[in-house]
Amino acid sequence: MRLLALAKNGLNKLRSNQFELKSSDLEDSLKALPPGEWFFLKSASGSEVWLAFGNSLIDEKFGSIQVLKVMDPEEIKEFSIESHVIKILKLAMNKRERFQGYEKSGRLFYGLKDGLPGLIIDQFQNAVIIQINTAGVDKYRDLIKNEISRLTNKKAYLLDNQKYREKESLPTYTKDPLPDIQIEENGLRFHLRSEVMQKVGFYYDHRENRRQMKEILGRLSKKPKTGVDLFSYIGAWGISSLSAGVSWMSFVDQGDLSVEVKASLDLNGFSDRGEFIRSDVFKFLDDCIAKKNSFDLVLCDPPAFAKSLSQKSDALTGYTKLHRKVFKVSAPRALVAFSSCTHYIDHDEFQKNILDAAQKENRKAQLLYVGLQGWDHPVSNLNEKSNYIKSYFYILE
Repeated sequence: MRLLALAKNGLNKLRSNQFELKSSDLEDSLKALPPGEWFFLKSASGSEVWLAFGNSLIDEKFGSIQVLKVMDPEEIKEFSIESHVIKILKLAMNKRERFQGYEKSGRLFYGLKDGLPGLIIDQFQNAVIIQINTAGVDKYRDLIKNEISRLTNKKAYLLDNQKYREKESLPTYTKDPLPDIQIEENGLRFHLRSEVMQKVGFYYDHRENRRQMKEILGRLSKKPKTGVDLFSYIGAWGISSLSAGVSWMSFVDQGDLSVEVKASLDLNGFSDRGEFIRSDVFKFLDDCIAKKNSFDLVLCDPPAFAKSLSQKSDALTGYTKLHRKVFKVSAPRALVAFSSCTHYIDHDEFQKNILDAAQKENRKAQLLYVGLQGWDHPVSNLNEKSNYIKSYFYILE
């Protein structure tokens, strides 16, 4: 493996815990290496060495080098990329096995936080789905697929997303034929047809927030009778609420997900306690407002409103519009859960947006719970990029 010299600015970034570098952070040229090549980075003195991979095809405005770890001098002598990848996969599995409920279902690998940027692996009851978005990891796609299948004793499927792979100029291979997915979360069961699957299948990232929703509902002296699960997908939020004693749930999504929601209701014994409504959520809320319909429980977990920092202002405007409508359809003493997966809006901004909407609608809200992502989406602090989930539960007056 090649040994490349860091420029002073690159060394300063690493010492300040910035692990995505640009080619200008090197003294040596990255262009001499093929895309996805792994190499060692060294300080000017040579006393510090890091493991990294890079891609010279990436636009210079983006990071083209992913730094993985500090290397021990003795480790360098016998280092094997293949052995390192297998070791990292095993460590990720061991992390999940610490927590009950995460052993067989959940995010098995979470990119940089588990040691391989661009690698996402989700485990289901009957399959494992792998998504790879960096050239350095893509070189070992077959190794990863085979090792994950061996470790989980389940068939693994590679699912390339052309949009996510464009930045690294990666090809999109013929898709593995995916099966329908069987899911278990917090003791509840779900079924997902492959043709309506989003991203890598199921949004495990709100697992702990849905568990907390059940806990809060279980402690209310009066259970909500009517609830609505907005942007429902296959109904995980609403099914969790039904399992905690809510009488009736409406599931609203613009996708063709009636089969999934019906299966979710049937699998968990709630066949006569819910309905799926295919509609744009904003239109659905406008219709409810016009008819003066309200709900005792409102669950609002939309997709990301911004894909880049330049869209942040529009995203905040969209959240304000949505949150005001949510307050309008919330009954007196309603329990309301607001969630966001938008990377570019932090906790303070999201909470301020909710409270500003409440003030404009003359609603008083008591904060009951603040939630992060599940433990299979590990984070070290609130400010790092990998911490993207926000969930705020309020009870209204």
